[in-house]
Amino acid sequence: MQNIFMSKQKPEDYIDKNGTGKYPAAPKKCPHSDCGIPLKMKKNGYYTRELITLEFVGRIKIRRYKCLKCGKTVSMLPSFCIAGFTYGVEFVIALLQQVIKLGSIKKTVKEWQGRFESLSRRLVHKYMTRLRNNRKLIQYGINQLSPDNISLGRMPGDNDWTKGFLFGIRPSLSPEFNANFQKATGKSFLSIQNSIA
Repeated sequence: MQNIFMSKQKPEDYIDKNGTGKYPAAPKKCPHSDCGIPLKMKKNGYYTRELITLEFVGRIKIRRYKCLKCGKTVSMLPSFCIAGFTYGVEFVIALLQQVIKLGSIKKTVKEWQGRFESLSRRLVHKYMTRLRNNRKLIQYGINQLSPDNISLGRMPGDNDWTKGFLFGIRPSLSPEFNANFQKATGKSFLSIQNSIA
């Protein structure tokens, strides 16, 4: 299980376990639904993960905690990360905004590949498809976080909805949104499991 926590720090602060990046305290109960025992979890070391943001490319350390009863773990990802994705939240949003502006995945990839060689049309298409497939989940999360944005749900076409999401609520599309969305829905806005319940 991966939980996102709000971090005001930069990826560079999480390069090693002695960095200045702060992790949340151990959960006071197991977050796994089949356990849930109210017993403080134990620190269970770190693991590294690749991260690419608009300004950082490298490996960061992720803190892990373990339940003393069921033995399952929970990893704590800083809010600039997206669970299961190498690219950070601000990178993905900026990338998808560029696709909408240029009207072409191919043009966007060509423009960005000078800085980010690993970027491919297939990957950008995957991100755009996930975003559109998760429309109901995203709308549910937005409604939970900010009821004044409920109007997004009335946009009929995927293109209009995607534009409204990527540009209409721009101040919300941040690491803070990422952390709050995961807390409200239990999923990433790019989750492969796009069901609400």
